[in-house]
Amino acid sequence: MPATPPTAPDYPTLVREMREYRFPMPIRRKPIIADGLPKPAMFNLVHILVGMRRSGKTFHLFQLIQDLLKAGTPRDYIFYFNFSDERLQPMPDDALQQVLDEFWRQVPTARKQGTYIFFDEIQEANHWQGFCQRIAEHENATMVVTGSSSKLSSEEIATNFRGRSYSHEVLPLSFREYCKFHNMEAPETGADSFSPQTTTAMESAFDRYLIEGGFPGIQSLPAEAKTDMLQSYMRDVVARDVADRMGSGDIAAANQIALFALRNTACKLSVNNLADQLDRLGYRMYWTKARAILDLLEQAFLCFEVGEYTTTLKPKSASPKIYAVDPGLVYSVSRANQQDIGKRLETAVYLELQRRQAGRRTDFITSLTLPDAKQEKVDFVIGDALGAEPYQAIQVTANMDNEKTRLREIRSLTATMKRMKDIKGTIITLRQKGSLAIDLDERNIEVIPAWQWSLRN
Repeated sequence: MPATPPTAPDYPTLVREMREYRFPMPIRRKPIIADGLPKPAMFNLVHILVGMRRSGKTFHLFQLIQDLLKAGTPRDYIFYFNFSDERLQPMPDDALQQVLDEFWRQVPTARKQGTYIFFDEIQEANHWQGFCQRIAEHENATMVVTGSSSKLSSEEIATNFRGRSYSHEVLPLSFREYCKFHNMEAPETGADSFSPQTTTAMESAFDRYLIEGGFPGIQSLPAEAKTDMLQSYMRDVVARDVADRMGSGDIAAANQIALFALRNTACKLSVNNLADQLDRLGYRMYWTKARAILDLLEQAFLCFEVGEYTTTLKPKSASPKIYAVDPGLVYSVSRANQQDIGKRLETAVYLELQRRQAGRRTDFITSLTLPDAKQEKVDFVIGDALGAEPYQAIQVTANMDNEKTRLREIRSLTATMKRMKDIKGTIITLRQKGSLAIDLDERNIEVIPAWQWSLRN
């Protein structure tokens, strides 16, 4: 008996449902598209929101839509559609065009007057890159799309869009956004003095932030559920982003590499050592395979690599530092004897730097090993190395109560400030604050609590 052919998706019903969808009013986050959306027009850039699954891309779309509605844009000229809807399966190759054509059938004036198009999880549809570029070039539209997989990595976007898109990275909540989600009133940007009550409240909140992290969907869950949910986020990245590219046979090894990356956040990464460890555990692993899996995890935004500061165009550092996408994710997968608050603190600082440096050069954030006999290290150097204009050197340490730690942090920053004219030195801690005088052009090293530094922007 011949198999029953699959039923085509009911596009008229699905589109009508989305046209009647009542958009939620999200807790407002810092706008991901700083200058707002342009009015619909031919040859507008396609805005692409990328980031790890569950980092809040969909609710950024809802925030953009609510802003348009508030500004008076007619609801019929705003079209939102989520391509992860199971009723679209099996999804034909022309699903994107079918959906958009059906919308324009139902609202014919939108095509002429101009349409704001919001397509969520667009990577689920085939040939999405060519479709988006064609619509942007031929229709009176403003298009914003989201995606969560390695198919929307910067490399894929650059290859397929040829300069016709603008990608925006969505990270989990910043500390200021975390406070807002928990109905805490954080001090205004630029504030420099705080009451004892504010100080202890912010210290407590930042301690929780380093444990819970910033994924929006876990904020209202009980503590044990947060851990389970964060662990599921990691497994989801492996199952849906790594296996999608390498095959299901590599899921077990990819899970181990993901755990390694998260548990070793803020540490130097040696792919050779990683491959050797996995090989000893019984996984058939070699350097190129381990490197390929790490690349996919980074493209899926589970982790990031930070190279060494250099003023030459030499290849990427062979042993970069690796940072997880969220300190709470690190806490959820770390063993009890590996709960290093200093590493999670450094990870939170890196992520805040990443938010502040959006749109900068790829290597605007680097680490530094001083070229001297002691090989002293600075956690972050901020600025364009090739343009010879780094402006800040940052050390991160949970506290400086230990005299050896205190001297190490000061010595490495002082040596960096001697080598780089006018560079500012900062030590970020959990609690300590002050100014350390050094014998160098009347420049001091600022010591600042992480919660206060995080609220400066």
